[in-house]
Amino acid sequence: MLALSTSWKSKESKNGEILVQALEGFDVSGIELDYRINEAIFRQMKKPLKRSDLKVVSIHNFFPIPAVIPHSKGGGDLFLLSHPDREERQRAIQWTIKSIEHANDLEAKAVILHCGYVEMNTETDVLYDFWETDRIHSEEAQAFIIQKLKECDLLKTKHLEGLLFSLDRLIRVAEKQNITLGIENRYHYHELPGFDDFEVLFTEFEGGPVGYWHDTGHAFANEVLTIIPSAALLKTYSDKLIGVHLHDAVGLDDHLAPGTGKIDFKSIKSFLKNDTLLVVELKPGTPDSEVSQGIQFIRDNVMN
Repeated sequence: MLALSTSWKSKESKNGEILVQALEGFDVSGIELDYRINEAIFRQMKKPLKRSDLKVVSIHNFFPIPAVIPHSKGGGDLFLLSHPDREERQRAIQWTIKSIEHANDLEAKAVILHCGYVEMNTETDVLYDFWETDRIHSEEAQAFIIQKLKECDLLKTKHLEGLLFSLDRLIRVAEKQNITLGIENRYHYHELPGFDDFEVLFTEFEGGPVGYWHDTGHAFANEVLTIIPSAALLKTYSDKLIGVHLHDAVGLDDHLAPGTGKIDFKSIKSFLKNDTLLVVELKPGTPDSEVSQGIQFIRDNVMN
C-alpha cells in the first residue's frame, strides 16, 4: 500500500472536506495525517475520511495541533519527549497520547514521533558552510564534525534518560490502543535518537509496539554531511523497520518529489517488508503535478 502525507497541502487548507477530496485525486490507497492540521480542520475531515476508500495508515505527532499552543502552525517538536524537566516531558506525553488515541479511532497502524534533541551550541551554520563551499571532506570539516559529535554525546545522557522515561509511559498506552510507535531518524545531528541511540531504545523496549521509521531525506542529509555512512541506518535497523517517509533531496534540500533529486530509491527496495508502511511526504506547497509524478516514480522504482 502506498500512502500520501497531508504535508503537501495541510498548511494552506481551510476546509477539511476539501482536503480529503484533494487526497482522493491521487493514485494512493492510504494517507498520513500530519502535524499541521488543527482541531477544526480535523473535525471537518472525520466523516469524509470514514466514507472514503482511503485508509489512514499513520499519524504524525503532535496531531491535531494542540489547542494550548496559541496560533501554532504545528510541529513534531512542540513538546519534547526528551526534556530533562519532568513537567515538560509530561506535557509531551499527554499530547502524544491524544495522537495515539486518534490513530486508534481512525484504525491507523502507527504514530510517528520526533524525540527531542540535545541542548547544545550546534554551530550548524559552520557545518552547512563546509557543505556549501565543497569542503565537507576537508580535514578541518572532519575535525569539526568529530568534535561536535563528541560534545553531543557528553551532553546527551539526561535527554536520553528523559526520552526513555517518556517512551516507557507511551508504549503502555500504544499497546492498549493497538498502535505502533515509529521512531523517526532526524535531520540535525543533535536531534534524538542519534545513530547509536536507536539500539539503546530498541533493546530497552524489545517486544514492545515500537519500531524504526526511516526518513529518506533526513538520512540523505546526514550522509552527505558525513555524519553517517551511506545506507547505514537501513542496514543496521532494517529488522525494526515499520515505515518510510519517501521524499527526494538535493544536497541539504529535502522533502522534494521523488525522482527530482539525488536519492537512489531503488537501493531502498531490499530493506522493505510486505507490511512496511510507505508514505510520500512532501514539503508544503508542492504542486499537485509534482505530487502525482512523485507517486508514479515510487510505484515504478520502489514498489515494482
